[in-house]
Amino acid sequence: MKKLHALRLQQSLVRAMVLGVFSTLVGLTPVQGAEPSPGPGAGYALTKGTNEFGLWAGGSPGSTGNIEDRQLFLFALRYGRVLAAWESVSLEYTLDIFPAAVVFEPGHVRRGSSTIYGAGLSPLGFKVNFAQQSWIQPFVAASLGFLYFQHDVPVPHSSRFNFTPEVGLGVEFFLAPQRALTLGYKFHHISSAGIGDDNPGMNSHVIYAGFSFFSP
Repeated sequence: MKKLHALRLQQSLVRAMVLGVFSTLVGLTPVQGAEPSPGPGAGYALTKGTNEFGLWAGGSPGSTGNIEDRQLFLFALRYGRVLAAWESVSLEYTLDIFPAAVVFEPGHVRRGSSTIYGAGLSPLGFKVNFAQQSWIQPFVAASLGFLYFQHDVPVPHSSRFNFTPEVGLGVEFFLAPQRALTLGYKFHHISSAGIGDDNPGMNSHVIYAGFSFFSP
């Protein structure tokens, strides 16, 4: 019963952190930008050379694959640069810095804390935006990076250092020509690629929210 209670508490914590970050991001958005003016000339299209500065946060209430019963929380700072742009599509390079990555695991996995903190970087990422002229722009994205944790993840005797490939999709809502709220989904994988003695891998379905500023 104690283990079940702890697991439910961790899941509630992940949901609370994601909801809190989302609420904060919405609060940062100017009220006057809540009703964007549609039509040509609105300036929502991302042009070549545009820079993106933002942040995002999200979490997964569970994991799949070889490793289950793990929750994941991610907080990242985002830099992006539009490499190419056409009338309806843009291609952007993205770089994510992770000051905080947290894995919650069941208490029976190891002695001590079941909350494992880490940090890392995703230096190789790309995002493709569609519907360039609209204030609502769907996108697909993929990136490759790494995370380093204070203990082995996802199990003891695996590795503190893990690679983190991910793919995802989402929608950017341009609340003003140079400000956007992002809602998205990522299929996130954690694996040491055989560096540790054990390499089971951990898959997470991450739901996240973010806020970005764009400048030439």
